[in-house]
Amino acid sequence: MQPEGDKTFSYSFPKKERLCSRLQLEQLLTLKQSFFSYPFKCYYQYLPLSETNDVCKMAVSVPKKLEKTAVGRNHIKRWVREAYRLHNKCLLQELIDGKRQVANMLFVCVGKENLSYALVEKAVMEVLRKIDDVSC
Repeated sequence: MQPEGDKTFSYSFPKKERLCSRLQLEQLLTLKQSFFSYPFKCYYQYLPLSETNDVCKMAVSVPKKLEKTAVGRNHIKRWVREAYRLHNKCLLQELIDGKRQVANMLFVCVGKENLSYALVEKAVMEVLRKIDDVSC
């Protein structure tokens, strides 16, 4: 049990941080706000902080064209979620606190070579930094 005054973060990835809505995913893709950080193309959208939008949400897509086996696709998605889980709190907290915005993100894998966790983690951290810097 944590003391009430303690500002430590929980390194979990709860359901409310997952972008599951088909409507929100389609909105991300139609807005065409994106940037590239190898091996990912990241689509993003900023939303004002409100009761319904109180956390940054993310989703991951690994096309079958790049990774033929479901095991391989799931492995890459698991790496991305793990890197996001470990680094999102410290990098995106300023976006929520200072700018009163939240971001929806979609990571689409575009790298065709064998990936490692170190490469995925580095790319996810770079995406989170860019999301924090790009916000107005």
